[in-house]
Amino acid sequence: MAEVIFKAYPKEIILSDGTGLTLRPLRAGDEEALHRMFGRFPPDDRWFLEGDVTDFDLIKRWVNQRDSEKKVALVGELEGRIIAHAYLNRRYYGSKGHVGKIRVSVDPAFRERHLGTWVLLDLVNLAMSMGLELLVMDLVEGRDVSVIRGLKKLDFDQEAVLKGYVRDQEGLSNNLVIMVKRLHQGWKDQ
Repeated sequence: MAEVIFKAYPKEIILSDGTGLTLRPLRAGDEEALHRMFGRFPPDDRWFLEGDVTDFDLIKRWVNQRDSEKKVALVGELEGRIIAHAYLNRRYYGSKGHVGKIRVSVDPAFRERHLGTWVLLDLVNLAMSMGLELLVMDLVEGRDVSVIRGLKKLDFDQEAVLKGYVRDQEGLSNNLVIMVKRLHQGWKDQ
């Protein structure tokens, strides 16, 4: 299935400031570059990610546990540096087999240039090619304001707010916003 999913990659994209870069699947050998990218994130940004990205062993597991049936990971690469990482995670068995969970991380120096939007749109297309029906993204209210605004422009709906669900580094409670996109598998004449 990986050949089918990744047949359009690598691809060249142009950011809003004219910077050109390559979007491609995560691959063996990306450990160091991915670790360096997350090292450029402020501690507060790293706190809200899916694991301690300063732990090189975690990054190695992410790279080595690639499984295109369950998890699709893309990176944005510029001059040998990884500047974006995104993944689409799905269960391929059971009641949530039609749902994909996504996460997009962009190097702080490249934010506000629509790189996250490019990567997200590719994840949406990949999800559709995998037959998924829903995409879910968890964000922190008040912290991820621009991301939530951007997701709404891409037809994600705010499905729920879990009050006090996540805590920041100081232990203060924050609300978790669950955004959902319903994917259309095709148009039918009625």
